[in-house]
Amino acid sequence: MTNVEYQARVLAREIKKSNIYNQYRRLQRKLSRDTHLYQQLGEFRKAWFILQNKPYEPDDAGQIARLRQQYGNLLENADVREFLSAEQSLCTMLSQVNTLLYKSLDVDVSFLKD
Repeated sequence: MTNVEYQARVLAREIKKSNIYNQYRRLQRKLSRDTHLYQQLGEFRKAWFILQNKPYEPDDAGQIARLRQQYGNLLENADVREFLSAEQSLCTMLSQVNTLLYKSLDVDVSFLKD
């Protein structure tokens, strides 16, 4: 194992020790006990992910509104809202780690800019 791989494993262990990660996992386990709810949550998360990661379209606001309406009951669930907030915090932390790596290394990602 190279030193880079070793350090990546160390970083993963540190992330697993973080409050953000542990809150996310606790809420994920709690929600997964209700199979139907967790399946519905997975469908929402997938649809939301696809919507966020596709090229912009003029009807995106309408698609977001329809998605929120379709999953309105799910999104009113306090545990679901708490989980989605925890997931967002985890994603933000991972994004910050990636940003730090890109800024610390001389990797050309200028092609990603508009």
